Amino acid sequence: MTELEILESIQRRVLWLSTWMVHHANARPGADGIKVGGHQASSASVVSLLTALYFKALRPGDVVATKAHAAPAFYAIQFLRGRLDGARLATLREFGGLQAYPSRRKNPEIVDLSTGSMGLGAVMTTFGALATRYLVDHGGSRAPERFVVMVGDAELDEGNVWEALAEEPLARLGDVLWIVDVNRQSLDRIVPDSRTRQLGDLFRAHGWRVRELRWGRRLEAAFRRPGGDRLQQRLEMMPSREYQRLLRLPPGAVRKALVTTPDGAHDAALDRALADVADDTLSALIADVGGHDLASILDALAEAERERGRPGVILAHTIKGWRLPSAGDPLNHTMVTSPAQIAELRDALGIRAGEEWSGFDPASDEAAYIHGLAPLWTPAPRAAAPRVPAALSETYDGAMSTQEALGRVLGALARRPEGDAIVTVSADVSVTTHLAGWINRTGVYALEARPDPFADAPQAMAWRESPAGRHIELGIAEHNLFLLLGALGLTAEVSGTTLLPIGTLYDPFVPRGLDAFYHALYAGARFVVVATPSGITLSPEGGAHQSVITPSIGVALPGVTYFEPAFAREVEWILLDALAGIATREGESLYLRLSTRPVEQSLALPPSAAYQDAVLRGGYRLRDAREMTGYTSDRAVHLFAAGAMVPEALEAVRALSAHGVFANVFVVTSPDRLHRGLRAPRPWLESLVTADEEDVPVVSVLDGHPHALGFLGGALAVPQQALGVEDFGQSGARTDLYHHYGIDVEAIVAAARTLLAL
Repeated sequence: MTELEILESIQRRVLWLSTWMVHHANARPGADGIKVGGHQASSASVVSLLTALYFKALRPGDVVATKAHAAPAFYAIQFLRGRLDGARLATLREFGGLQAYPSRRKNPEIVDLSTGSMGLGAVMTTFGALATRYLVDHGGSRAPERFVVMVGDAELDEGNVWEALAEEPLARLGDVLWIVDVNRQSLDRIVPDSRTRQLGDLFRAHGWRVRELRWGRRLEAAFRRPGGDRLQQRLEMMPSREYQRLLRLPPGAVRKALVTTPDGAHDAALDRALADVADDTLSALIADVGGHDLASILDALAEAERERGRPGVILAHTIKGWRLPSAGDPLNHTMVTSPAQIAELRDALGIRAGEEWSGFDPASDEAAYIHGLAPLWTPAPRAAAPRVPAALSETYDGAMSTQEALGRVLGALARRPEGDAIVTVSADVSVTTHLAGWINRTGVYALEARPDPFADAPQAMAWRESPAGRHIELGIAEHNLFLLLGALGLTAEVSGTTLLPIGTLYDPFVPRGLDAFYHALYAGARFVVVATPSGITLSPEGGAHQSVITPSIGVALPGVTYFEPAFAREVEWILLDALAGIATREGESLYLRLSTRPVEQSLALPPSAAYQDAVLRGGYRLRDAREMTGYTSDRAVHLFAAGAMVPEALEAVRALSAHGVFANVFVVTSPDRLHRGLRAPRPWLESLVTADEEDVPVVSVLDGHPHALGFLGGALAVPQQALGVEDFGQSGARTDLYHHYGIDVEAIVAAARTLLAL
């Protein structure tokens, strides 16, 4: 057998196994009878592309992010390449089995990079190439050597794709290759023709090399025959909806549809050109698209391997549901094969009954060919983790905001060798999130050194760009921020070198990038998100720049711990603890919600190991009413405050004492940690509130939605008044806004008196 014949045989087996996997998943007995799904048609469209990649084109230094809906074909290939036990194929979409979409978090032994959310995996993989370039420019090795992305054409509807490709450095990354599965179908419809025809120009406009595989070799040969130009013109001017209809017509009807012009006339010249082509042959010829022509695919992949000066994209036209009964059906996205259809396909592909799960006979040409292939990528050995101190020798005096404290901590780390692993990222808000000092010391990362035209003028911040810089500046696109953080936060697993990524953005814009934030966490990346300024405390900025729901997001997001400290030293402890956990890969990502409000640091407890431990556990007692003269628990109230609201809680203590009320103040540094701790055998909340205070009611207050602390009363089995912001903010003085939204001292006092019936 020739190599091409072997690859043809392999792709038939990949098609069978992937289709059979989905059929089996939907035919096996289910506890609830709900359809399992599995994307048979979407997987079939990329069988040829994946076969060419995994059985010929990939090198050991290549990583791949596979189109999410191609998971069945991807798993079939991993089995044939000996990386996946065949018994696992039967577990598709089972609990504990193979995931619906490729996930390195769930199946790291075979998945290089996670996909799933449309468009996000492709962009994060591309930012992975930028992360590798950053490592190389800072003394690391080039590992991986190339990033290959397979993405569906409908995924390119996502705006985040084009936001990312507009970032200047990406157009310079020659180790990036995208393969677009142009099957012209999305979930519900045939993709509009204008979008399909614009793809090449869009990539070229962003500086990419473009290779389009529109037609297969047989059809291109037909175009070169006498009269073939009429056939080519007819097919290339044909709307996608009409072409999809051709794929569904019986052989005898294809000719009539082709030779009938859009205005209903008869194209006699085209009819004559096709006269010697039999109906069955004509039907197969029309379906000969480039994305299923293995020889053409291999040529395109070889060309991409040779030309590595800039990123490349292969636009491969395919048929959704290729060689399946659902091929080209407008509604085939959710279709699965019937028992009769799967039996017919099994016979057509030469699979013996009872051998549905089999690979190739060890004595076969296919098995020998596969055995001789170079190994696929495996992660590089992980270098020693960066050492992160538990504390610094900084002092924090006077009135200082937690945002200012961030700048102080980063400035201190920039002067220490432990800070060399830190890389900061910002979406055009680095100055306003207090990164100026860090950038002055470490510089801005660029692929090549650039002169600063303002170097001879006095500047508060020097914008020095070079490959040695340790801050990456992005345009105003929060999706890019989170996806780049995700890529930087996976270098330990992918490249073997651990980075400590810290990204800053305005807290109200966390929801704008939430889909990308979620994807980066799901992919297993570890990083720090500093969201500042936050809340209506940013009073003059108005509702558009004042966050409300973000505390609840912080509590609900998996894979990340949300903290909202009140004092500067708490920022230091929290950040260092998170960086240490990222360095050892034992901790989660960190969402650090900060404020621009100056808070008098003398209000904090004196530094101690116990104080630091309590901060990291989620909260501590700042004022103990039991020390007050005449204390009785029936006149006591617990005030739980987070972040910028701690001064109001302390002031409320004095105001309540005038009413004979004894108020304890608890600083909640992490609503997230306190909430998760409720599942522990000994919740930290029960350590904060002792047994002799079990009946004391709770008032909680934070500059955000009260829901984030609304669990405290239920956890302590006492009445609670949860104060917070439940509407869009507006411009005004901070005191006016605090009063309007009911989070000021007066509101805290009123809530406490209501609970005590005073």
